[in-house]
Amino acid sequence: MRVVLATILALMGVAPANAVIVTRAYSLTASNFQNFNGTPSPITALSAAFQLTYDDSMSGFVGAPTSFSSITNGVPNAGPFAAAPIFGYFPAAGPMATFPRLGVGGALNGGNTLLNRTDDFYFTFDASAAGPTRAMLSFTAAGNATPFIATDAIVTPVAVVAAVPEPATWAMFIVGFGLLGGVMRRRQRANVRFA
Repeated sequence: MRVVLATILALMGVAPANAVIVTRAYSLTASNFQNFNGTPSPITALSAAFQLTYDDSMSGFVGAPTSFSSITNGVPNAGPFAAAPIFGYFPAAGPMATFPRLGVGGALNGGNTLLNRTDDFYFTFDASAAGPTRAMLSFTAAGNATPFIATDAIVTPVAVVAAVPEPATWAMFIVGFGLLGGVMRRRQRANVRFA
């Protein structure tokens, strides 16, 4: 009976390895946009809030952010920042990238702003930063030949509410307390004999 019980308990603990799924929320602010031609920027102020969920063991573009909203010049989701964004996670790889990066951008150009005269944007920042960190942000506007670059873009992590433990965690917790209770209940008294 003990062998059967031990086998059942051992099989309950067997599970495939789970990837590390990370969910983080951020806010972005930027207000100083310039381009190489000296053209005045159509956007003077930008703020955005977004949440990303990704597997930090993978590399490359993941898909759409969990949530994304922006305010440009006081107007919600306007201009280049109205495009449905994509994002990617890029781990530290070599001397040029010494920290992991997250990149978020409009999907028109596939996560970059190389195609001019389109309404699109892209920014990258340090994924491992615990506090505010600088971001590299650029956007293109439909009427301009060159992209605009923000010289003061800041990304700040925002606290995300912790998730409820997975059902497997609860099951192991309950089984563990049940086993402890069973052991305490079945413990036999020590027979003390005096010679």
